Amino acid sequence: MKNTGLYIFLLFFLISVLTACPEPNKYPDEPEIQFEQVQLKDSFDLLGNKNKLYKLKFGIIDGDGDIGLKESDTTGIYDPDSLYSNNLFTELYEIVNGDSIKVDSSKQRNFRVPYVEPQGQNKTLIADIVIDIIFSFDGDGNLPYDSIYFNFYIVDRKLNKSNIQSTHVLNLDSTGFFPVILPK
Repeated sequence: MKNTGLYIFLLFFLISVLTACPEPNKYPDEPEIQFEQVQLKDSFDLLGNKNKLYKLKFGIIDGDGDIGLKESDTTGIYDPDSLYSNNLFTELYEIVNGDSIKVDSSKQRNFRVPYVEPQGQNKTLIADIVIDIIFSFDGDGNLPYDSIYFNFYIVDRKLNKSNIQSTHVLNLDSTGFFPVILPK
């Protein structure tokens, strides 16, 4: 009988320990990205024109989860003529005679990652992002480049810039489907 209080205390202690929520991992507010995969395959546009589809996949971790832009974000720093009208930036490089040559900036492809709002109290965003980049054949059936790779980074809504990642080199003259997967 004397030990009943001790048993009740131990029972409540055990229940508390087993049901306690672990402290969530803390990540920095600056986004961090990690290249995961790139795929290249033959494709056709809506008009039936042949092209190459370059599918880039990367992971992202952002401590405060402020990734993406709303469709209505078109004024101020998000004005269509502003640098930050997009939030995913790529730098295209062509391989010529074994040398990397940055492609003219007017031909760079930047993207607008849609607005995402993490649910719950922990606003950390951990996600994969996939973008499609299309290379069209010219009138003679040629592609603009032979071998390419991208450097890329993302900017969050507070204009924090992520680290820069690079893809593998892909030969655009190849046909078919060529996955490249890196382990995490």
